[in-house]
Amino acid sequence: MQLIKKMKLRSKINWLVSFNILFVLILVISAFSYMFVSNEFSETGKRALTVAKTVAGLPQIITAFDEQNPSAEIQPIVETIRLKTGAEFIVVGNMDTLRYSHPNPERIGEYMVGEDNDIVLKGGESITKAKGTLGYSIRGKAPIYNQNHQQIGIVSVGFLDKNIWHQLHLFLVKFIGIGLITLLFGLTGAYFLSGHVKKQIFNLEPYEIAFEMEKQSSIFEAIREGVIAVNSDGKIVTCNREAKKMLGMDDKELIGIQLSAILPMSSLPDVLQKGIPLNDQPMIVGNTLVVSNWVPVIMSDKVIGAVSTFRDKLQLEKIDRHLDDIGKYVDTLRSQRHEYMNKLHLISGLIQMSEYDLAESVIKQENEDYQHTIQYYLTKVRDPAIAGILVGKAHRAQELGIQLNINNESFVSENCPFREIVITILGNLVENAFEAIQISGFQHVHPFVSIFIKEEINKLEIHVKDNGPGIDSAVKESLFKDGITTKGKGRGYGLAFISRLLSNINGFITCESSLEGTNMIVTLPVGEELK
Repeated sequence: MQLIKKMKLRSKINWLVSFNILFVLILVISAFSYMFVSNEFSETGKRALTVAKTVAGLPQIITAFDEQNPSAEIQPIVETIRLKTGAEFIVVGNMDTLRYSHPNPERIGEYMVGEDNDIVLKGGESITKAKGTLGYSIRGKAPIYNQNHQQIGIVSVGFLDKNIWHQLHLFLVKFIGIGLITLLFGLTGAYFLSGHVKKQIFNLEPYEIAFEMEKQSSIFEAIREGVIAVNSDGKIVTCNREAKKMLGMDDKELIGIQLSAILPMSSLPDVLQKGIPLNDQPMIVGNTLVVSNWVPVIMSDKVIGAVSTFRDKLQLEKIDRHLDDIGKYVDTLRSQRHEYMNKLHLISGLIQMSEYDLAESVIKQENEDYQHTIQYYLTKVRDPAIAGILVGKAHRAQELGIQLNINNESFVSENCPFREIVITILGNLVENAFEAIQISGFQHVHPFVSIFIKEEINKLEIHVKDNGPGIDSAVKESLFKDGITTKGKGRGYGLAFISRLLSNINGFITCESSLEGTNMIVTLPVGEELK
């Protein structure tokens, strides 16, 4: 079993074809040999009977039975006929099976051997195979009648088996030789056939082809782009799930359908006719505006089909926006780098000018400004984790050109209750406020976000207020449900998640919104355990 598994495809084809040819040759040779041997023995038996009947009808043989010594007349006649016909023996005997002739004269006068004389002694004719003094032979026997139509004896003509087989062997050897030559031609054909098959499948083994098919299928279905492949007639030969989804035909089988029946405005005819790829072609697929690419499939300088890939144009534009945001972030980092580089150059210049006191003053001022910022947050918000997220959001606000204010009445102890929940709430609400201020079409001279967080005896309140355009009244009532948003598909789950977290600890969140901005108010009960 292990040997079969390791056997190459070409070897399997060679062995299979060889065994098939060999099996067919054995069947043909065996069947033909059987028929030929059977026919040869049958014809030999008929020939022996014909000779026997001829001898039995000779007048000289019949009259010789009336002589005192019949063998003297019969033996010369019979031997002459035997030599001419090629028979091994022609024996003439009387009704007591006493021989009057025999190839070996010494056996004349003895009784005939064999138990196949009953039929002929009763006046019948027979063809039998029996063992005599000369060995096994095919015998033809006929009765001898006198002029009064009385049976007076019998004639037995025989051809030895070994002589018949000797003639057959010569023929069978030639026949088997022809079969071996045929097998050699078959092996040569199998060799060239296996080579051609391997070339057609790029010298890959079946398990390698299966692996490649599985791999290609997985890749084909995993990509986010729609893919359709057609043959030279424009009929679909493969189509992935994303393409069916865009076409609105998820449950339909598209293989074998003309692509023009689904996408009548596609660029397929030009690609199949000219063999030139077309890139970034706008097209409507189903109800979606897509950007498509058409690439011809060419084999032996002939276009045998084409492959089309297409992607939702809105998704591509979304990626462009993300890249644009990244570019803006890089510009902000570059600006900050320039600012700090300017300060470093100032300090370096002062040191080179030996203005050590002024350089020390600049360094101290920069350090005091940084420490003042950190100390401001740690004074109001003593929990380092909460302070950390507020410092991070302050840097983020600076990058976006938004003023972030922490209310002077804010206070959080060193071990803030429900710290992880508070961090999640602050991160989500502050980021929402930033996005509200940045939304398309809204501009403000002094954009700001104000944060109030205060821990009291029995509750912890968080207020996040912005001076953005406010929340659309159409979604305000269902703002805390899954998927409710004005920011597009795939958004609208942050506030719903916060609402669930608060309900687990008996807290709640409310929204106050107008054209002057939005204020999100969160209340957490202090002293109760998270369930």
